[in-house]
Amino acid sequence: MMADDRDSLLQTLFTEAQHDLVDEAFTSRVMARTRGRTYRVVFAWFSVALVLAASAWLLALPLQEFAQLITQGLTISLFDLGDSWLAWFLAPINNVASLLILSVKVIRIVRKKFRSAYFAY
Repeated sequence: MMADDRDSLLQTLFTEAQHDLVDEAFTSRVMARTRGRTYRVVFAWFSVALVLAASAWLLALPLQEFAQLITQGLTISLFDLGDSWLAWFLAPINNVASLLILSVKVIRIVRKKFRSAYFAY
């Protein structure tokens, strides 16, 4: 039924255009290129990892010392309250870090108020 509906001209055109690919050679070329690309990607990632590891090894001690310096500077007490219960109660907010955080919060609030303010003329 359906086979009779086929156009003979189209069938001859498709038959003429059909040609066989050399499967073995094509496949081997594609696989060789894929394998080479895989090796290059692995080598690139290995090189990046090696550079990062060397950088981390060289910078580990200076970065650790810098972090300790920052930590010591931010934990300095603002007021000497002694050893009373009040000193223990206010210890989390009695340092340079809490002052810095509160300052940033106040600046953000003021800036937000000015940005959202509108003036009626």
